[in-house]
Amino acid sequence: MKILWPPILVLALVLFVPSCKDMGSEPAGSPPPPLPPAGATVSFRKDVLPICDNAGCTGCHGGTSGLILGSVTGLLAGGLHGPAIIPGKPDSSNIVRKISPNPPFGVRMPEGGPYLDAAAIQTIKDWIAQGAKDN
Repeated sequence: MKILWPPILVLALVLFVPSCKDMGSEPAGSPPPPLPPAGATVSFRKDVLPICDNAGCTGCHGGTSGLILGSVTGLLAGGLHGPAIIPGKPDSSNIVRKISPNPPFGVRMPEGGPYLDAAAIQTIKDWIAQGAKDN
């Protein structure tokens, strides 16, 4: 009996590929984006979105579970667990809860890590505390 290796290999790859289909366009090992200085106004486009892009979040959450992380409108609309952000309330915002250790539902994001460092999480918290402006 002849074994057809290519179809078996394709099937094995399909079965063992992570659930996230698009891990973003940044090459592996790329340096994290520079963060704004403490106390500075945090910009969504300049500061927060690059953190999400670098972690592969926007590619993975381009609509997964109804959540779109690539825009403030998408974050406000949220997904299955409600809005991802609550302007002015970072500790009540699901995005902060999910990127922090021991989230109240599901697994910590980005799933399987590497997880965001404390400075990146603080930048996202600062942006939400400043009103989560679409800037």
